[in-house]
Amino acid sequence: MAAVVARQPILDKNKNVFAYELLFRGGDTGTENFDGDKATAQVISNTLESIGFKNLTEGKPAFINFTDKLLKQGIPDLLNPENVYLEVLENVKVDSHLLYVLKTYKDRGFKIVLDDFIFSKNLISLVKLADFIKIDFLAIRGDARKNIIEICQRYNPDLKFIGEKIETHEDYIMAARMGYDYFQGYFFIKPENIQTRESNSYEFSFFKMMEELNKEEPEFKTLEKIVKSDFSMSYSLLRIINSAYFGYDVKSIRQAIVLLGVDKLRKWSLLYFLKGLNNNKPDILFKTAVLRANFAESLSEYFSDDKSNNLFVLGLLSVIDGYLDRDIADVLEEISLFGEFKQALISREGKLGDLLSLIESFEKLNFKQCQQYLEDYSLDYDIISREYINSLEKSEEIIKAFENY
Repeated sequence: MAAVVARQPILDKNKNVFAYELLFRGGDTGTENFDGDKATAQVISNTLESIGFKNLTEGKPAFINFTDKLLKQGIPDLLNPENVYLEVLENVKVDSHLLYVLKTYKDRGFKIVLDDFIFSKNLISLVKLADFIKIDFLAIRGDARKNIIEICQRYNPDLKFIGEKIETHEDYIMAARMGYDYFQGYFFIKPENIQTRESNSYEFSFFKMMEELNKEEPEFKTLEKIVKSDFSMSYSLLRIINSAYFGYDVKSIRQAIVLLGVDKLRKWSLLYFLKGLNNNKPDILFKTAVLRANFAESLSEYFSDDKSNNLFVLGLLSVIDGYLDRDIADVLEEISLFGEFKQALISREGKLGDLLSLIESFEKLNFKQCQQYLEDYSLDYDIISREYINSLEKSEEIIKAFENY
């Protein structure tokens, strides 16, 4: 059975990445044949043998699910307590053996996390051992989300709480006010408040650049003029094209534009503008945009019959509304983007819409939805796993290239 290791970010109150949860997806996940022990074993073996925790989590802690069986078998002995937090699944059988094992791991420096927690008296002994408790915001509603914090802190005042499945800014704000310390979900890619406003000078340059690049035959003189009108943009272009990522030795803006060509210039322009569009957006938004772009590009042969389609750009544009806090249809109109790209980005129509939906379902580890797209496009988890890991590695290279541009 094919296996995939994917990650989801866990953010702190400042929307900085605190950790990543590593999860397994495979052919029988979510079915009667699903084996949780095998799932965690594959997460660990895949990560240790082929990927490496540092590559997958950027040096942040990794939350990994453990069944009571794996805990009792001593599987965490293979892991470094500085790198891994033990996430105890909600369906474990609490007995003296499990409590002894968890206390032993805690004494060795492992952090204990209780997953999808719903309070009951038979779990008090676990609460006393835990460092973190995760609350599913889809399963727990209203005041119960706050009450569970108050109840658990009676038994363990040092507990930290993670709101899980936080998919809107409203849920994020509510969770923070209730006393949650960390947040897991994709609320950060969405606009905070849809705004109708005039563009600032930085955004205006972005729109001019993208409008020209989206023409059938962009004028290089016009592109050069736009770049030269902004010192920061000029510096970034020369710095990036002369970096190890592109590997050129270029001294002039005109030469840089000609060498890159239209497709690569679209990539650079979007990366440049996304990196600087809004300083109050979390870094994880840029990382997500770059990962989506690389992932979309890697799957182009399955979703696009037109080799000229720049699916890297499609991936980047899929978060542009979150950057600008504007309706995506208005943004696309302003940069003169039409056709199947526009349909895919606004309403997830067509093959490219399916590609974005597949990426989004993979991000959220929505197995049922992901599986449907895999079947429709004759994909399997071997392909998905390989391209996802390759995309992560490429994304790190790009992000490093754009640091302190």
